[in-house]
Amino acid sequence: MSKSIKQCVKALDENKDVRNMLPDYVDKCMHMNNEDAGLKLMMHYYMYYEMITEGINPYIESAKDTTDAVNEIIYEIYESGITDEKRSGLSERLLKLRQIVMDKMQVLTAYVDCFVVYEYILNRIQYRFEEMKKLPDDTEFAQDVVKFIFGSKDNVAINDSIHEIIGQLPMRMTRSRYIDIIRNAISVYDGSDMSSLESFIYMFRTNAMLYKNGDMDNYFTEFVPVLDELSKLDYENITKEMYDIYAEKITNNAVKLNDISDLYMQLGQIINELYIITVSSKYVEKTEKNTPQQVVIRGINSLFREKQSDVWNLSKEDLSDEEAKLYWLGEFFPQIEGIQEQLFEGMNMAGAILEETMDAQKDVIKELSLTDEFNYLKQLSQLGSNSIFAEINGAADDSKVTADDVLKISDELTVEIKEHLKKSSRMVRRAIMANTIDKLPVFFNSPQEVAEYVTMSLEQCDDEAEKYASKQLIMEMMF
Repeated sequence: MSKSIKQCVKALDENKDVRNMLPDYVDKCMHMNNEDAGLKLMMHYYMYYEMITEGINPYIESAKDTTDAVNEIIYEIYESGITDEKRSGLSERLLKLRQIVMDKMQVLTAYVDCFVVYEYILNRIQYRFEEMKKLPDDTEFAQDVVKFIFGSKDNVAINDSIHEIIGQLPMRMTRSRYIDIIRNAISVYDGSDMSSLESFIYMFRTNAMLYKNGDMDNYFTEFVPVLDELSKLDYENITKEMYDIYAEKITNNAVKLNDISDLYMQLGQIINELYIITVSSKYVEKTEKNTPQQVVIRGINSLFREKQSDVWNLSKEDLSDEEAKLYWLGEFFPQIEGIQEQLFEGMNMAGAILEETMDAQKDVIKELSLTDEFNYLKQLSQLGSNSIFAEINGAADDSKVTADDVLKISDELTVEIKEHLKKSSRMVRRAIMANTIDKLPVFFNSPQEVAEYVTMSLEQCDDEAEKYASKQLIMEMMF
């Protein structure tokens, strides 16, 4: 009799009966991943259909081709089944769809970060045209901020507060100091995986409005003219009329970007779940078609494709219209309550030893011909993480960062950002610095340095509207 996942994990952790435990571990993990992905797909697919049919998201048409491709794959999986011959082809199709969605999300992220920079600027201009009420003076305010930051004993919470605060304080740091902080941030990655440093550089470049790729010429180009206008505005001398126009444009475009991002995030989740189901299906015996998750997924697929399905014959009621069918499918959800929580516990337990087991038992895994299986489990673990668009295709560079790499990458990035700041107006430059400095590792060595930075930022800001806006935003965080 197969042992429980708890016993299996304990045995592997203690290096006992490894040759028997490894196949058992794979089998149990694949079963748990398959069931968990099926339950999630049941919920996400239902919700996605509701969003599409209710017209909640105005950008549905932009994802029609991807949605149609997903619906076709779901039909193949849930009506025809996944055979050994089909599995590889289905996996490849899903990975290609996933890459398309990821490419679009990268473009959206770049646009979002650009609008964040311009929103920062307009926030600092706002009180040129609105009444400013009395706020604490700089000394008192700085003291309140420092008390707020260090009011916690938790270092993580303290660092989070520092990041939040410095991102909103008036930016009065010299460019040379800013460049030094960037170099120090990169040096932290010496000895780390190159993929981690690459992720950091990507994040920095998007937040600094440096990121550009070919897909930006193909996807969501309607945002380009607005960003072009914002880049050319004279913020120092902007009128109230122009301020109102562009504040509204930023708000409207932010809503649009949020709608599109939501759409592709949901699609990304569904594609991930389908990939997990496809890969793990090899280890799962074929199930009947009238389980709650099968019924809901097949039913939604029938509604999407506007094709008849025998799934509706399971109902004793008259399902003559779409609303009745959707209501009937919704009644299956109470039947799965509690199942995901049980799976989550087992998957967490198994996932905790996955990488350690792959390293420690590499030779035995190879001997048992389980290398592919463990590589798939690593993929599935990444797909099940909070990052919908985690890299899973092995393209990530796990080579170690050397001192030479740090120097080379620091030089390249600082040259790029220097040139970018040089070409930018003063307010855009400060906004870029503020939007990136709060993403870098904390660069203070003591509470005293934090207090001095807060005081300096406030005292050196002679733009009362900017200072007032910064104080208002920080007070919203603190109270």
